[in-house]
Amino acid sequence: MSDRHDEPSAPADGPAPIAAIVARAGYMMGETFERTWARDDAVAWEGLLETARTLRRGAEAALEQRHDLGISMLGIMGRLARAPRRTLRQTDLADAMGLSLSRISRIIDILESRALVQREPCPSDARATNVRLTRGGSRRTAAAQETIHDYVDEHFVRQLNEAERTTLAAVFTRLLDHPSAAADRHAQEGDG
Repeated sequence: MSDRHDEPSAPADGPAPIAAIVARAGYMMGETFERTWARDDAVAWEGLLETARTLRRGAEAALEQRHDLGISMLGIMGRLARAPRRTLRQTDLADAMGLSLSRISRIIDILESRALVQREPCPSDARATNVRLTRGGSRRTAAAQETIHDYVDEHFVRQLNEAERTTLAAVFTRLLDHPSAAADRHAQEGDG
């Protein structure tokens, strides 16, 4: 690696030392990275990915431990909790979650076996299946949402000052509003 990528000593006890994170950019992009990116470019890109992975794993673990739910399960239940009559079509859930219909169906099978949701025929389309959040599902959703809120508050929000949160919000808004990001999201939803 060139001198542009010399690393300051990173704490060895952390889950993802900065040197290892920077190295990932080189593994993925090879010589192009080494010729064109400064260390901060690699830290920004790979740090974003590692932070997202770490926070998602932590949130998933908190949900599993306290509520026996995964992130996708809570995503489905949270959408149902806000829907009229706590009911949505299974296909609409798949579209909203950006997941395939077969993946959504497998998750709903698990939720239904736990009496958290119930499938029902769609009254306006005999080909469609509705999914309704049960009362027990509503209670579990509210408790799990509180757990996620507390996790995100402790591990993300309180780790940043107001100016940092404002900057991140502006940066991610700009990146997510970029036409290429919208096209990528659309393509991923089609692959779901």
